Amino acid sequence: MPQQPPSPRSAAAKSPNTPEITDSPASSSAPRFWLLLVTVSLGGVVAPLNSTMLAVALPGLRRDFGVGHAEIAWLVSAYLIAMAVAQPLGGRLGDQLGRANVFRAGLLAFLALSVACAAAPTFVLLVVLRTGQAIVGAAVIPNGMAMLRESVPPDRLGRAGGFTGSAMSIAAATGPLLGAALLAIGSWRLLFLINIPLVAAALMAFSVLAYPTARARHRLDVDLIGAGALALLLVSVTVLLNALGGGQSTLLLAGATATLVFFTWVFVRRQQGVAAPVVEWNLFRNRSYAAATLFILLGNLVMYTALLTIPFFIEEVQRAGSGRTGILQSAIAMPMIVLSPIAGLLSDSLGRKPLVFAGSILLVMSTTALAFGISENSSFPFLVACMGLLGVGMSVSFGPASAAAIECTARELAGTAAGTNSMMRYLGSIVGVGLLGAILNTESGLPGIGLFHLIFAVLVVMSTAAALSAIFVHRFVTQRYDAPSGPSGSAVPAAAE
Repeated sequence: MPQQPPSPRSAAAKSPNTPEITDSPASSSAPRFWLLLVTVSLGGVVAPLNSTMLAVALPGLRRDFGVGHAEIAWLVSAYLIAMAVAQPLGGRLGDQLGRANVFRAGLLAFLALSVACAAAPTFVLLVVLRTGQAIVGAAVIPNGMAMLRESVPPDRLGRAGGFTGSAMSIAAATGPLLGAALLAIGSWRLLFLINIPLVAAALMAFSVLAYPTARARHRLDVDLIGAGALALLLVSVTVLLNALGGGQSTLLLAGATATLVFFTWVFVRRQQGVAAPVVEWNLFRNRSYAAATLFILLGNLVMYTALLTIPFFIEEVQRAGSGRTGILQSAIAMPMIVLSPIAGLLSDSLGRKPLVFAGSILLVMSTTALAFGISENSSFPFLVACMGLLGVGMSVSFGPASAAAIECTARELAGTAAGTNSMMRYLGSIVGVGLLGAILNTESGLPGIGLFHLIFAVLVVMSTAAALSAIFVHRFVTQRYDAPSGPSGSAVPAAAE
């Protein structure tokens, strides 16, 4: 008989960094439980909302600053790269300095940088400030999820993870709709100023929650060299993806290739040689964690690429305005608002796998319909139906997939695990943006319909791969390990069925 692992409650008692909220009777009461969910959700929606809200403003920003498709893509790519790299670092900082400290500091810094972005006079400065937004915003999501992991009883963790994961998915899907509404009443600068009331609401909820502040460790241990190597690695990947469209100099391609090879080597060496690597690869020894994380990566690639493709199709192929783009993308948002919380609840009783797999099949169906059916004369109802089907697929699958990933993690590394999972989400977005920029970066001016067929054909392949990964997601967790073990202090994740 294998030795029974320690319970979450006993493990929490042994950890000096675990707040007393875990074992407090108040933590399981309905008002406190929902206040924690609201706080984490309000903080968590800011980053994904800002990553997609700018989608409908990209054509206008391109004209205002006089840049091309490849250049404007960096406004998105730089944000996503910084978010991907900083997610695991932000989670590890929370493990070491306390979840509450890092969560609050990230929100305050995000607020200040949002105001600065709204006043940016040049495109380069806007890219720099928006990258700073991503770096500080990356500290919020993993620490919010870690607060759930260390505070919510196991029998309610799935519901909590599904609720907050759904909130972030809803924010990502509604971002273009909100962006279109703000553009209708003013300039793109309003898209950054809207963060003021959003962050203020998150800080207010956090203050009311009064989450206990854990004592920080005396020694801060993060791998900044490895993080820098990962960032330059991803920049090189983005440059090479953009080069697929042609028109890049041989010198630039050679430099990007050499940079990719060198910093991949540096990153791998750092991952193997430091005690606290940027990415905690031991987590992927658990098949279900790996499958759920891969699904989130591929699913976010499909969702994000579709969200960014539609504005260019509507405005540069069908020659319609941003208002129609916003209305069309509400077809994604509405199912998520209605169905995502329901899917989170159903996954507690039916299990994670059925809902994740069902949602992945809907992603395949929607991208297939767009790949074969989109044209210059595509009717508005057809586009609404396809995007609505995509929204339903995301609604059904993303919340349960997020819950599946977080419930497989050890309490002591909850921030690191949540950060690694979120990093994979943004890696999918980075690849999607790179492919989109490469395909749309043509020398003939406005893109033709054939390029959009190609984009959605690629998304069919990605959604099919997501469906295959969903097969390996667990249905129910049967055992949870909370004691650290392994070379870098990582715990063996939960067993699952």
